[in-house]
Amino acid sequence: MRVAVVLLASVAALSVIQAQQRDYPRDLFNTGQPVSGTTPFPNYDPYRLDELFRKRHEVELQMFDVINEAALRRDPKLKRAIDLYGKYLGYIPLLAVAHYKYAFGDKSQLDWLLAEDAKGGFARDSLVMIVFGYMDEWDRTILRFKEHDKVADGAAAEVLHEGMEIRRRIYGADRFKRAWDAVKIK
Repeated sequence: MRVAVVLLASVAALSVIQAQQRDYPRDLFNTGQPVSGTTPFPNYDPYRLDELFRKRHEVELQMFDVINEAALRRDPKLKRAIDLYGKYLGYIPLLAVAHYKYAFGDKSQLDWLLAEDAKGGFARDSLVMIVFGYMDEWDRTILRFKEHDKVADGAAAEVLHEGMEIRRRIYGADRFKRAWDAVKIK
């Protein structure tokens, strides 16, 4: 009886190994085709998930940029997509969505952005600083820039100064300097 069980287990294990080594038709693994017209990957690669995951972050940053530009342009055409995809966009694009909504009159979005930034504390590389670079708001965002500027270093300083440079380039260095000088840290 014991020999029969061992033989049966060996046959089952071999079946699993054979199934794992088999080449499957590539069209079995193309779920996106009916939705978006994608083509299947040419072969199986177990490391492809790492590559796709990295691209996911890149795509979120690209959405972040598109939404911030639409907010800066005050383009109402993006509203439909934001309403449709809203909560599914991911955290990074949602920061830009707050800017978009702010640009169209929802001033509570600035409070939300400030709260999100405060969660991590000052001196961290918060993309909220980039959003503030695009925003046409000159008191609370400049104050937050100054609060970060006192303690930021490394990656946090790079992100902060990128946001500040965006603000200067969009709205003018003179206007930025006047706002910077006018805002006092308490």
